[in-house]
Amino acid sequence: MRYAMQESAELLDDTAMRKAVFEFLSAAYLNEMSGEFLEGLKRDPIEFEGELGAFIDSLAVADLEAVRVDLASEYARIFLGMSPSPVAPYESVYMSDLHILMQEPRDEVLGCYREEGVSAAKDLRLPEDHIAFEFAFMAHMCQKAIDALRSGDEREVRRCLAKQQEFLSNHLL
Repeated sequence: MRYAMQESAELLDDTAMRKAVFEFLSAAYLNEMSGEFLEGLKRDPIEFEGELGAFIDSLAVADLEAVRVDLASEYARIFLGMSPSPVAPYESVYMSDLHILMQEPRDEVLGCYREEGVSAAKDLRLPEDHIAFEFAFMAHMCQKAIDALRSGDEREVRRCLAKQQEFLSNHLL
């Protein structure tokens, strides 16, 4: 089944938006947001809906240093163990029988990455099932779908979209 021109344009727009969301989430979960990142969002805001959109819109009039400090504090509280209930950003901790790092879910996502020619940055020294890497993988698959749409490769578009749905269902959700 060939995509109609309008369907193709809508799919391209939707996929580009999903890619932007996944890139944003990957950056947000990997490190504290830098002043440069916030400046970039202020200068070239990404049009999101909901609370994320409202946050980005608020940067236009916000004291970016105060926002950066607040976000850094929240990041430390949530992910760096600076609270009584820190959050582990690794799939294995939640999905493996032992609820510890480097278990089957890590191996599964590593297999998905390898199938698509993706590798996590070695210098980060984090397990591959870190949520930031999983979001980056989804952004990568969105870009592959965008490239396939632009080249008219419908089979590759369907494969990339199916891979995204599978990864979302089996890992992110």
